[in-house]
Amino acid sequence: MVSLAVRRGLCAAHAGLIAVLSLAPVWLFPPSAGSVPGLDKVVHFVLYGLLGALLRWAQPPGRGGRRGAAWVAAAAGYGLLMELLQLTLCAGSRGFSWGDALANTAGAAGGWALAQRVLARQKSRGT
Repeated sequence: MVSLAVRRGLCAAHAGLIAVLSLAPVWLFPPSAGSVPGLDKVVHFVLYGLLGALLRWAQPPGRGGRRGAAWVAAAAGYGLLMELLQLTLCAGSRGFSWGDALANTAGAAGGWALAQRVLARQKSRGT
């Protein structure tokens, strides 16, 4: 079993990765990525889906249910913060997008829900 400290560390590391990717100059990313419609939203959904799943996994046993909405809201708020920082810190190369913020929120909620199901199934099996 992985300790809570390690799980929380992985969660924090992933949040840091999101910040780096969100605030990195656009020229660091391959130009072909922009030619695939919707790929940007898929990337946001997956990154925040993993964050939502890691947030759920980082909770002590039995603490995921009621606090889930608060943690998903925190992840959504983090995504909104990243969008606002892009607007202010990366002016000219990156910008704010409500579509990205929505993909972040949906990903965090979906990741949390998926992790909740997996953990509940593991608990019912006794693993």
